Parts: sequence; structure tokens; C-alpha cells
Amino acid sequence: MENHDYQAPGPNDLRSPCPALNALANHGYLPRDGKNITAGQMIAATHKQLNLGKTVGYFLAYGAIFKIGKIKITLDDLHTNPINHSMSLTRTDVELNEDFRKVSPALIDSLISEKDDTNKLTKYSFARQFIKRRDQSLKDNPEFHGLSRSQKIQVFGEYSLTLNCLTGSANEMGVEIDVNTLKGFYQFERFPENWKKSEKTISFRQFAKIIKETKKIQENLEKLKSK
Repeated sequence: MENHDYQAPGPNDLRSPCPALNALANHGYLPRDGKNITAGQMIAATHKQLNLGKTVGYFLAYGAIFKIGKIKITLDDLHTNPINHSMSLTRTDVELNEDFRKVSPALIDSLISEKDDTNKLTKYSFARQFIKRRDQSLKDNPEFHGLSRSQKIQVFGEYSLTLNCLTGSANEMGVEIDVNTLKGFYQFERFPENWKKSEKTISFRQFAKIIKETKKIQENLEKLKSK
């Protein structure tokens, strides 16, 4: 029987800048050592534990494989450009970060500060955090001059995955996330003990929908800010 209890990574285990893949490895849905991972394993793991549609999983997994240029990857391969990027929700900018595996609790607390009155994080929370992180990177990182178009899509894709996958089975996908669920997932890269994946498979259409809606909110906030 497979053991999917949480186990913190050991000194020789490899991890990535991606909390989702790290959590899947920490729970044994991916190899716990973070090595010799295929696209098929990533597709199967994200479908089984997150109910991510296989089309979305295929797009993300093979996109990473193609960019890295290896059939089997290690999780720390995902540190390579252009996959890794500045303005992360959980890590300091790549140019300033000596250890990309190290989570920044301050950044996670910054995101949580954007919660609504019901202690939930929404698309508005992520849109506001995008602006805040961008402004912070422009101020603190002399090598950062903004995200490329593809990096911006990637960032909003990460927001969409978080909103869709962590909403929980009882709620409509992509609407809101409990603060404690997000903190456990982002800061400790583990699934809550009472974790229930989305009852609906997260389709590519749903994935793209939340990207579009969150990006639109961000653009509207920028317009208000400039007035």
C-alpha cells in the first residue's frame, strides 16, 4: 500500500521552486527523493491528488520537460530559466536568492495580508499581490525590469492553479481559499490532514478562465492606481 503521509525532505532529497510539486513529493505522489521524474508521473500525480485535468497536466508537464530538455528530470531542474522567475509568491527573486528551495515566510504573510473579511484569499487577493510583488521587485532587485509576456502568463497560471486546486471540494473552483490551507501548502509544502481535492476535474477551460479573470482584475486595479 502506498504511503502518502507527509515526510519532510531529507538532506539528499531534491526540491523545486514549485510548492505543488514539492508537496506531491513530500507526500509520496512523486518520488520522495525528487529524482528521475517523468512527465507521465507528474500528470498522474497532479490528477490523483489535485484532480487536475490530464490536458492541463500534459500541457504543464511536457512544457517543463521541453524547456529543461531532459526526458527524466529532478525537481531542482525547475530552477533553470525560463521556468523559474522573479515575483514568486513564495521565494525571493531568483537573482537575489542563493537557495531557491528556501521559502520566504514574509512573502507568504504578505499574500495572506490581502485576505478578505472572511479570512479567505480570492482572485482580488492574488491580483493585489501581483502589483505589490512587482513594485517590490522593481525597488529591491536591480536586475529586474519586469516580466516578459510568457513569464506573466506563467505567473497568472500559478495563481490559477492555486485558486483552483486549493479551493476545496465543497466550494466552487477558483473562488476562495482558506488562509490556513494556503499557509500549510505554501510555507510547509504539505496537504492538510482533512484535505479533499476538488470534486470536479480542473479542465483547461477552467484553468484559463481563472487566469483571464485574475489578470483582468489586476489590470483594473492598475487603472485605478494610475488615476
